[in-house]
Amino acid sequence: PREDDHRCYLAIFPGDLLADLYQKHGASLLELNVRSFLQARGKVNRGLRTTLKDEPHRFLAYNNGISVTAEAVELVDIPGGGQGISRLTGMQIVNGGQTVASIHRAKKQDKCDLSRVGVQAKITIVKAEHLESLVPNISRYSNTQNKVNETDFSANHPHHVRLEELSQSVWAPGETTRWFYERARGQWEVARSREGTTPARKRTFDERTPRKQRIDKA
Repeated sequence: PREDDHRCYLAIFPGDLLADLYQKHGASLLELNVRSFLQARGKVNRGLRTTLKDEPHRFLAYNNGISVTAEAVELVDIPGGGQGISRLTGMQIVNGGQTVASIHRAKKQDKCDLSRVGVQAKITIVKAEHLESLVPNISRYSNTQNKVNETDFSANHPHHVRLEELSQSVWAPGETTRWFYERARGQWEVARSREGTTPARKRTFDERTPRKQRIDKA
């Protein structure tokens, strides 16, 4: 469908591709999402992990998929008919961050074979001048998996972005530890799991950015 301010496409992303994108870009891929990965503790995320480990060929059937926004898309013809996506510019996953992070975890931590994993995606191409007005609503109205608090929707306000920047550059009193401003819910856990790939690195992260110095918006 094509409208004046946006166009929509439906696609299926290979699980390996999403895992690799998350490995390369991390939380920046979810910058406009209303929360970060909530780990595998919640009921939904545990279900995602179980499917990826035990029934990867049914992931497409079981999972709701993801919602993606981008500023531009390039299409190519596929042998046998139809079109495929060769490039997305400014890609953001605005709903389905739990799905993507779970797929990444399954590949990196659980060593799952993702060759049979497909993820359905609704891709909305939004003109740059409409990003601020359209993208928050796309995230708000498509988000139905884990509970979203009202405060989550303000995560991308310039005020919160600036506070996050300050927390990354200003030392706490004593200048041995830092504050951690959790602009998106679950962000501290994401940072710890990405940086703490070994027990020693986890200890270093915990010493530099202790959980007790995590500040959230609540």
